[in-house]
Amino acid sequence: MPSISIKRFNMKNWVQLIVSFLAIPTTLFSATLHADPMVWKAIKDNQQLMLIGTIHLGQKSMYPLPSQLEQFMKQSDGLILEADVNAPPPKIDFSHATLTVNILTSEQRKKLEDIATELTLDTTALLHFPPWLTAISIENQAFQTLGYDANLGVDSVLADQAQALKLPLLTFETITQQLNMLQNLPEDGKSLLLDTLESWHEEKGFYQCMIQRWQDGDKSGLLKLLSLGGWDEDTSQSLLYSRNQIWSDKIQDPTFLSPKGQYVIAVGTLHLIGENSLIEHLEKDGYHIELITQSQSSHCRI
Repeated sequence: MPSISIKRFNMKNWVQLIVSFLAIPTTLFSATLHADPMVWKAIKDNQQLMLIGTIHLGQKSMYPLPSQLEQFMKQSDGLILEADVNAPPPKIDFSHATLTVNILTSEQRKKLEDIATELTLDTTALLHFPPWLTAISIENQAFQTLGYDANLGVDSVLADQAQALKLPLLTFETITQQLNMLQNLPEDGKSLLLDTLESWHEEKGFYQCMIQRWQDGDKSGLLKLLSLGGWDEDTSQSLLYSRNQIWSDKIQDPTFLSPKGQYVIAVGTLHLIGENSLIEHLEKDGYHIELITQSQSSHCRI
């Protein structure tokens, strides 16, 4: 099968990494006037960092971001993202990949067909993608249907702000590296797709609760939701744990960041909470870390 552009597919758009969800009915949740998304300050010797967990798709109601972050950024030496959100998309070749059509049971295939119909996606195309791309395509279309826009994702908004301030934009990875990581997932990302199919009917409420907890900075609530995910250990290792260690090492590499610099770091929320998080790695390596935003518990129904 020929290679295709991934411009139509945001390869970070599934529930546990992207945390992108529908607007919240106010009757379900507590008010959020005095709460903000989580922002951490990390200091080691003469280096200062400010870290925020991102949502890669967004809407206007998510802004402005916490004032502490915006003020810090004006005085910073650069913005560090996972990858350059404005980089030209690479091409992907899945001619040697396992295809979705070959890994689904008849029941799972029927569920995929129903979801494709609901989202007006091409079932044949989904069946002939590798499982990881099928999962991401479904999630991406679902988020867009719910009114979320990649141009309003936290990464994109911060990148635009950095450009306006004439700040350097640094990245932990390239888009090509991220693509290679996805192409090398166990069983071509089968667990990602099966999790998407199995939880589809519950996902709307899950998304609603997730975005509210992100806005409230509700760490324990986020961890509770994320524990419901269906990733296997190998997938978690590939997408989270190993990358967190690599990023921590890069932060402390003087050829990447100045030991005397001041930087804003914005990466997917799941990288900053839970076990083996980037925050944990930095703390173990001698950074003094403080959560500087005010949080509150979210009273959603999940």
